[in-house]
Amino acid sequence: MSSAPLAQCGWLRDPRGGGRLQSAPLAQCGFTLIEVVVAIGLLAIVMTLVYGAFSRSVDVTRDTAEASERMRQVQVITERLVDELSAAYWFADNGGRGRFEGSSDTAAEADTRRDRLVWTTFAHRRYVADRPESDVSQIEYRVEADPDGATGRLVREERSNVLSDASWAVQADEVAEGVTEFKLRYLAGADWVDAWDAKQRHGLPRAVEVTVGLAGVGRAPAERVRTVVALPLAGAR
Repeated sequence: MSSAPLAQCGWLRDPRGGGRLQSAPLAQCGFTLIEVVVAIGLLAIVMTLVYGAFSRSVDVTRDTAEASERMRQVQVITERLVDELSAAYWFADNGGRGRFEGSSDTAAEADTRRDRLVWTTFAHRRYVADRPESDVSQIEYRVEADPDGATGRLVREERSNVLSDASWAVQADEVAEGVTEFKLRYLAGADWVDAWDAKQRHGLPRAVEVTVGLAGVGRAPAERVRTVVALPLAGAR
C-alpha cells in the first residue's frame, strides 16, 4: 500500500504516524443540521430570484405581444379604410350615382363618438369568378356596442352586388373589438363637418378624417390613431 496521505469518509490515518487506519468520528464525515438548513435557505433565495426574473420576462413578453396586436389592429383598420375611401365615388348625373352617407353619433362626447359611414367604392376585389359581382361595391363601417356599453365592435359590411339580396352578396366582418372611439369628419371647402350626404351636398368631401380608439388590453395601453384620407374623385361630375 502507498504511504501517501489517505483520507476517506469514516476513516483517518493514525495521528501517531502508524500505518493502521482508525474510524473517524461521524461529525467529521458529513454535514451538520445547521449547514443543511443554510444550504436550503440559500437555494430557496436563488430559486426565488430566478423565478422572479423569469416571471417578469414572461410579463414583459405578454405585454409586448398585446401592444403589438393592438397596433396591428389599428394599422389594418386604417390601411383598409385608406384603400377603400380613396376609391369612393359619387356622380351627379341622373340624380346621383353611388352613395356616400356619413352620420355622426351626436349624443356621445367628442372622444367617445361611434360614427357610421356607408359609401360606394371601386376598391372591391373579386375572389369568386362565377359570382355575378360588380367591380364596385357598397361598404359600411359601424360600431356595435358591447353589453357594458363602454366599448364596442367595429363591423365592416360589404355588399358586393348592390342589386342582389342573395346571402353571398352581403358579408359582415368584425374588424376590431374593444373600440372606444370611431370618429369621422369630412372636409367641405376649408371646414370640417361631422356628417355628410352626397345627394344633399351634390358631391363627395375633399377628404375624410378618421380617428380610431381602442381600449387597453391587460397591461397594454390604449391606442388612438388619426389619419386623413383624400378622395381623388371629389370633383368628379
